[in-house]
Amino acid sequence: MSKIDVARAAEIQINTYDKVEGGKSVRPLTYEKIETVIHWARGSCDDFLRQNIPPTPVEDRPSGAVVSPVRPGDLAADVGDAVQDALIAVSDDLTASQIRELKRQVVDEVLNRWKKRGIDHN
Repeated sequence: MSKIDVARAAEIQINTYDKVEGGKSVRPLTYEKIETVIHWARGSCDDFLRQNIPPTPVEDRPSGAVVSPVRPGDLAADVGDAVQDALIAVSDDLTASQIRELKRQVVDEVLNRWKKRGIDHN
């Protein structure tokens, strides 16, 4: 969508949309209108502008629920962290080096399985 299309769909003025693109502050309701039109989770504009956090896309479901997809790169990091935490919790004799290596192996295995299924992990 062009910025004119987004502004029209969000029912805001084009100069207001230009302020958003320019990183200038607008009312929270304006961000919400834009997020709805471009299918971003609520608060994504603010997160991006304040902290340079990538927006969270959403897809509408027939039930009316909104689902935010998991980013594979984030999931791989979470898997690694969960493995590390579990190893620390259940083992008294693994060294830090061994824990890091097991974590690396698990994350590599997950990424290899995704690659075989055609899932981009970036």
